[in-house]
Amino acid sequence: MAEMAKREKQSMPASAATNVTGGAASTKANGVAGGFPPYAHRLLLQSFLLGLIPPIALLAAIILKNLVLLTYTHVMSAVMWTGFDLFMALILGRVLRSLDTAGRVEIAKRLTPSTFFILPSLAATTITAGIYLAMSLGIFNFAYYWIVAALVIVAILAVQGFVILMPNSMKIFIELAKPKPEREKIAKLNGINIRLAGVQGAFQILIIFIMVNISNLPNSTAQFNLPAIMYSLIAFAALFMGVYLFIYRGALSSYRNGELDKRAIDTLRFGLYGHIVIFLILGSTLAFA
Repeated sequence: MAEMAKREKQSMPASAATNVTGGAASTKANGVAGGFPPYAHRLLLQSFLLGLIPPIALLAAIILKNLVLLTYTHVMSAVMWTGFDLFMALILGRVLRSLDTAGRVEIAKRLTPSTFFILPSLAATTITAGIYLAMSLGIFNFAYYWIVAALVIVAILAVQGFVILMPNSMKIFIELAKPKPEREKIAKLNGINIRLAGVQGAFQILIIFIMVNISNLPNSTAQFNLPAIMYSLIAFAALFMGVYLFIYRGALSSYRNGELDKRAIDTLRFGLYGHIVIFLILGSTLAFA
């Protein structure tokens, strides 16, 4: 009897430890740890700081009335935006297909915060700077079908980015913040973003062809049309804010139900404020145009 009691006593800590850590062990076995990784906030902050560079460069070009800097800002933002999309589709997409779900989730943990600010910033700056440049060159005229074609593609890219890509990134953030994130859902959302980046890359190659033809357009008598830029910025900001706030409200509901902690909500709030700052910098260019 004494020997049996001793064995039971020795087995109790192991059993208790198993019960206490069972969820974490199961999560680890699934390849996903609950809550944001410690490096996620650092990557998010770095993405925000990088995302400030394109709109600040555009603001400087408008204040200085520098056509060369304006052209450089537009071209470089477009090159980096297009290059990243093509890299995602042609290189990273093939790498992800060679990994298991756990490996894809690990990439999503690092990729999502790293691109959360910089990609929308590049897209918004490219489009805004392009309109400014076309107006400065006197070719922003709806009578030119190449201009109309460019605007149609830009609208498609904006809708894809703000209605699909950005919400998927937010959903990945929210899922990672849960105590037991669904790794299949994270991998699926990240895969959708990778494939959609390829679609955007194809559209951007098409728009490069259009830009080559636009560069050969003769100057027209079109005047500098500030309302066109203002309406474009308002449309982009309204689309972004509407989608972001919709998902953010869902996250708040999960927080009230105990599915998310305050750290996750603070991260999403930082994402909201950071994007507002980027749009405000772009909007401030109107005061100096």
